[in-house]
Amino acid sequence: MTALIVIGIIILIFAVILNIKIRAEVKFYGGVLDLKVKYFLFTVFPLKKKEKKAKKDKKKKSKKPPVTEETVPESTEKPTDNTEENVPAAEENDTESEEDNKSQKEKKSFSERFGSISDILEKIKVVWEASKKGLKKLFLHIYIDGLVIDLTIAGEDAYSAALNYGRISAAVYNALAVISTLFRTNIRSVDIACDFDGKKSVFDGEAKITVRPSTILSAVFIILFGLLKNIKVLTKKSENVKDQPDKNAAVTV
Repeated sequence: MTALIVIGIIILIFAVILNIKIRAEVKFYGGVLDLKVKYFLFTVFPLKKKEKKAKKDKKKKSKKPPVTEETVPESTEKPTDNTEENVPAAEENDTESEEDNKSQKEKKSFSERFGSISDILEKIKVVWEASKKGLKKLFLHIYIDGLVIDLTIAGEDAYSAALNYGRISAAVYNALAVISTLFRTNIRSVDIACDFDGKKSVFDGEAKITVRPSTILSAVFIILFGLLKNIKVLTKKSENVKDQPDKNAAVTV
């Protein structure tokens, strides 16, 4: 009886731990990124600013002995005709055949490793179909709260500033439409302005992203289970690539 109570307490503790939300707070103001990841009441990942350390110019002087000019006696002997480098024709043929063998082996190894393009596309399709359900579950349980976008498009030229304003506005609203379909999003404010007198554009914003560890684990298990079901398709070799003996390989008797 006590063993069942202990097991129940352990399961309850793990259930509570896995259902506490992980919250990431992202802020970008004045060109400075501030990222904090919190779990319960603890800050797990603060993005600390790296302190600029003063660089000390310490140049190590290489101690080398002074170079002295030594007089080398000139040899009076003349080189004979036998010292000329003559490469036999047989060696040239051997090097050419070795280069051909290497190039053929490289081509063969490339085809064996990567296979044909159709096989790669088929495997990518299988991976997508196996992981689609898990990714969908993960995306639907990621919450984006308090999304703030504050942009000021500036430019000395009024035409270029207005053109950039139109492009950035279209890109931002299209991105928000995609994010809203993928994740559960709560938008606090979106403000995009055009400053014709300003010289520098301003891009500010913040958001809070929350997700439960239990959701991440369940999505990972679903994806792994789908991949294991299709492991034969993912690990099979292409039909065109078979283990064939190398015709150019050297035969030893």
